Amino acid sequence: MIEQLRTPLSAYFFRRKAPITQRAVRALFVDLLRDAHNPSRPVFRVERQVLGDSRFSAIAFAYDRPTQFLEGTPQRMDRIHGFLLLVEKGATVALFKVGLDLTARFKKDHLDPIGRGRVERAIARHDAVFERLSLRNMTTSRFALRSKTLEARDLENAIAVSSAGRFIPQGYRVRRGDGSYSATPSTGRIAVRSDRADYVTAVAWAGDIMTLLGDEEAISSPFIRNFARPVELSQIADGVEPTFFSVDVMGLADAIFEDDPSIRFVREVGGAWQEVAKAGVDAILADFDRPFRVVADTNQYVVEEEASGAEVGALKRGASRIRLSQLELPSILDVFVEEAGFAVGSDPDRKSLARYLDVESLFTVLFSDLALAYIDGQLYRDEALVGGGDVFLRHLRVEPLLATATSEKGAFSAGQTAFANGSVFCVVANTIAADDVLICDDLGDEWADFIGVSTDALSPAISFYHAKAGDPSLSASAFHDAVGQGIKNLGRLSLAGEAMAAKYANWDDVYRNGGVTTAIHRLMRGGTLAEIETKIGNVAAAPDAARRVFIVTSSLSRTDVEAAFAAIAAGDAVRPNFVQLYWLLMGFFSACTEIGANGYVICRP
Repeated sequence: MIEQLRTPLSAYFFRRKAPITQRAVRALFVDLLRDAHNPSRPVFRVERQVLGDSRFSAIAFAYDRPTQFLEGTPQRMDRIHGFLLLVEKGATVALFKVGLDLTARFKKDHLDPIGRGRVERAIARHDAVFERLSLRNMTTSRFALRSKTLEARDLENAIAVSSAGRFIPQGYRVRRGDGSYSATPSTGRIAVRSDRADYVTAVAWAGDIMTLLGDEEAISSPFIRNFARPVELSQIADGVEPTFFSVDVMGLADAIFEDDPSIRFVREVGGAWQEVAKAGVDAILADFDRPFRVVADTNQYVVEEEASGAEVGALKRGASRIRLSQLELPSILDVFVEEAGFAVGSDPDRKSLARYLDVESLFTVLFSDLALAYIDGQLYRDEALVGGGDVFLRHLRVEPLLATATSEKGAFSAGQTAFANGSVFCVVANTIAADDVLICDDLGDEWADFIGVSTDALSPAISFYHAKAGDPSLSASAFHDAVGQGIKNLGRLSLAGEAMAAKYANWDDVYRNGGVTTAIHRLMRGGTLAEIETKIGNVAAAPDAARRVFIVTSSLSRTDVEAAFAAIAAGDAVRPNFVQLYWLLMGFFSACTEIGANGYVICRP
């Protein structure tokens, strides 16, 4: 009956870490039939049959699967067929599947990931033309763009790669002389556009791909090498330690809330398993949505709450991966994860949530080496992120008056006509913002503390200024709000659309704060409301208008930042809080670049 099999040429590739015997395959098939609900007799079943220079094993059978959109007792079931085709060649294994999957035990005993580098050399070869590219941002900031997908006939000629190093290729489609291929390096999935193939063709195609995966001399595309590069854990230099840990909250949420969810959260209540409702899931995800500090211990890395310092987990670094060996947040201690394809409580491979995060590598680890990030189970290096600090420092500008600023806005009194001397607001309004139109947009539906518009025909520009005050520090905590506000309002830099009518009405007034009505007019510079409306409209419509976002702060010193980079260049350890600050601000600069704006921090010398 296997002669009737027709499958797309799409498979997952693995590295074989232990011999796959006929006994192991037979045990796999027995487990698949045992774990399925009401399985039929196999439509076909083949165990390690030789075909050319490969061996293949295959099984197909029907079983009942819970209907996702109907509830009730008894639970309604759909009758479906699934198949699995396993191909072995040398030290590589390919898996074709629909409706069935390898058991966790079989994967653990026999398979390892094929490796992103091998997939890249096999598919993203030097002659490949990229048509589609899915990217993941290296930053851990929850405010920054997390991912993006690009598509064109030839992406290399269609996009700028100035910020490419900050992104990780998650998947791509390429056009080559031998066909149109797609690949997802994180899972080892490779596919080629084709008609559905019989098992003989599928086994032969898998063997050809395995040959490509084993070619150590293959040269990958120069285009793909612009992005962050996967490196081995063994390449981490002595003295470089993990500093921060965070959970991939969005990836976890996608697996639960997508239209066809792959997992569910469950709890045992009164001896019976129950699915966690959305409100409970949201609370768990909210508890994860923060960075945690990592501190080196004797034989592991302790994960601590940043605010309290309480120990909540541990990481262990192995030869090929970083393992989340422990995570004990109170909100997840009784929470388990099941595959959505099983009825609630019937998944034989049910895992604790902490264990699931480890197995799926749904976390990010940052290091004292700022160029490194461990994301989705792979270590990446982006040399462009450091470069002696030059890239970062280009975004920092100095204003000496910020060294003497003592508050953000100062005190207010009735009738005052300007922001108090010694406040960051005063420095922005009187010194930093040289725009010929200046508006105070603080409070209410705030897009920025100040909005500046330069009407010079040769250099029109729209600038948002976010002002913050604080004692000198290299901590990221002082920047979270400013970065969040800056990124959240990037879409407002156009100064166009229906929202502008309400903004103009609000701006044509005096500034009020803390119950005090001042004589500071929100339209601080640029003429009457009508004149300012005309100027803004002209600049907003100008095709060459620059968009700029400034975080103005008295809490950061450029000298301190330069000293931190000098210490890194000298091989000295850097404080963990600087690592977080670096990634937070780089995420801000990158987010600005993504929408065609420029991001800056103006700070004390």
